[in-house]
Amino acid sequence: MMKRSLGLMCLMLVVAGCQTKPPPAPPPVVEAPPPPAPPKPRVITMEDSDLAGFQGALRELGTKGIDVPVGWANPITGKRGAVKVLRDGYDGQNRPCREFHSVVILEEMYQHATGFLCRQPDGAWEVVQAKDYPLYRHGS
Repeated sequence: MMKRSLGLMCLMLVVAGCQTKPPPAPPPVVEAPPPPAPPKPRVITMEDSDLAGFQGALRELGTKGIDVPVGWANPITGKRGAVKVLRDGYDGQNRPCREFHSVVILEEMYQHATGFLCRQPDGAWEVVQAKDYPLYRHGS
């Protein structure tokens, strides 16, 4: 009888031991990493809508004095900029001309340019010469 009760006790201990073990932990949930950010642009390309804003600022320069900036912005592309007259003068045809400086900004990139506007016979100002400078990246 002792043998039987010892076996029964062992069986009870085994069963009791199974009941006191905690259930296995579920495997950890591994979240997918967020998608990588799109690469930052390396150049500033002027879209038609950017050019319209820039040309509007150039037209407005005809009524502004020296060193008075005229700004423009395009909320669609995120580009913005400004132009200003550096000095007045005349070209070889004795037309009034204005030297200008412009900057186009996209995020932390800046594209500078200088050039000349000359008044046409119809009174409009036309860019007759322009030079872009190397792209400048602020903060890098």
